[in-house]
Amino acid sequence: MKTPPAIISLLTDFGDQDEYVGVMKGVILSHAPHAALVDLCHHIMPHDIGQAAAMIAAAYRFFPEGTLHVMVVDPGVGGHRDIVFAQAQSSGFLCPDNGLLSGLIAQNILQTAWRVTNRDLFAPTISATFNGRDIMAPVAGFLASGGDPEKIGPRKAIEDLACQAFPAARQEADGTLWGTVVAVDRFGNVVTNIGRGLLTSVREDDLKQVSMIKIGNRPAIPLVAAYSAVPVGELLATIGSRDTLEIAVNQGHAGMVLGIVSGSPIHVSRNS
Repeated sequence: MKTPPAIISLLTDFGDQDEYVGVMKGVILSHAPHAALVDLCHHIMPHDIGQAAAMIAAAYRFFPEGTLHVMVVDPGVGGHRDIVFAQAQSSGFLCPDNGLLSGLIAQNILQTAWRVTNRDLFAPTISATFNGRDIMAPVAGFLASGGDPEKIGPRKAIEDLACQAFPAARQEADGTLWGTVVAVDRFGNVVTNIGRGLLTSVREDDLKQVSMIKIGNRPAIPLVAAYSAVPVGELLATIGSRDTLEIAVNQGHAGMVLGIVSGSPIHVSRNS
């Protein structure tokens, strides 16, 4: 990052029924009152590292240069996992080293990383159940105020960061595509890692080559341009805002209808 981050995004599984998000914001602003805080999402499914990793990998590029992204999805809180700060050319990422950086590692955008170990930057008392408040929030404030990352702890090699990447989407010789569900969003849309590039070439019309989305033994699901292209309550497939294949139900919950969760395989067949 060329300039200290004035914008800090927060991505957590805290929800909005407790004080956790507000307290983290209060601590950050105590250290960096000039910072602008953006709630990226606080409704990651509890402990779902894969969902959070896919979300930050899809979202970070829409933020201004210099943004610091703080992620707290931490099932190992208080344990032996590291907390790390990783730097890309235009963004910084502060989080537990538990796989949250997997999507960014796959994109090969991370340049330098540090272990967060300097206790002088932490709260005087550290809760074993709330490292987001007592470690990550004050360190985020330090970085947002122009603090030198070299002062937060020793460097950590990018290749040593925890990575829990889903299997890459692939294409077989017969044109069949295999992918993985990376998330089921609030609307019940099943988000996969099959990108537009595997479904089409340069011409948009090439999407017409794909007519069947196969999931288990269910009938083929049509690939359409918008949710409204099928009747209410019907299954559909479309290219979502992440530019990847999504399975949805028009005004319904595809995840529940299909019984699909993060990590489920997806099979796509082309027109013969």
